[in-house]
Amino acid sequence: MKKDKDATMIVLPSDHYIEGEKLFIDTLTQAVEIAERRRGLLTIGVDPTRPETGYGYIQMGERIGGDIATYRVERFTEKPNIEVAKDFLLKGTYLWNSGMFVWRADVFLREMEKYLPKMYRSLMQIYQHLGTEQEHEVTEEQYSLIDGISVDFGIMQKTRKAYVLKCEFVWDDIGTFAALGRFLANCRGNSISGTTFMEQSENCTIFGRDKLIIGFGVKDLIIVDAGDVLLIMDKNRDQEIKHLVTEIKQQEDLREYL
Repeated sequence: MKKDKDATMIVLPSDHYIEGEKLFIDTLTQAVEIAERRRGLLTIGVDPTRPETGYGYIQMGERIGGDIATYRVERFTEKPNIEVAKDFLLKGTYLWNSGMFVWRADVFLREMEKYLPKMYRSLMQIYQHLGTEQEHEVTEEQYSLIDGISVDFGIMQKTRKAYVLKCEFVWDDIGTFAALGRFLANCRGNSISGTTFMEQSENCTIFGRDKLIIGFGVKDLIIVDAGDVLLIMDKNRDQEIKHLVTEIKQQEDLREYL
């Protein structure tokens, strides 16, 4: 907003795999056009291929046209349980929420003012001091007052200005060990890297490093050799690793390993 009062923002997470650069750019180009013409908040949706419980879902509403299919958002659903995820997959009217967003900065701020007024006030304090001697001090002060709420919960689930483009490029979120395992070599039904030997084992994801890792008679495990740390966890609980890291941070004698 300081640089350009008519600025349009594109928000892209850094831990995504995208294949099909032209389709990706075409999708963002159309999203920018719709964001500017309709003054909407755009997100990119992905056709689900499995009942994934680690992603949010978007229900498609009325189609509004475009070369790349674009819909009004009927509703957002955050990380459902497995039964609900299976139901969404069968219905065929739900997309995965990729976490990629496109919007005009001024439109986004107006929606924030409406649905997250406290956060909006803090951001405006920062905005007013950008480029001044107080910028650093005010930013630190106001940022400490902001509640850690995602844009999905805070705004996208409430706004009436949400639209979703159904992407046609190949996409994967590789922000978890299980997801990253989909890009490893397959060995007897296990995903492996490094020096690994698996016997009578299935559906494990192994990230080797220096030592030989041997798996015998195990299933549904993630094993990560990180040098001074060896992680062994249930593959179905890899979404909980953030909680695990938080717990370890509280153990003074273990912090040095993070």
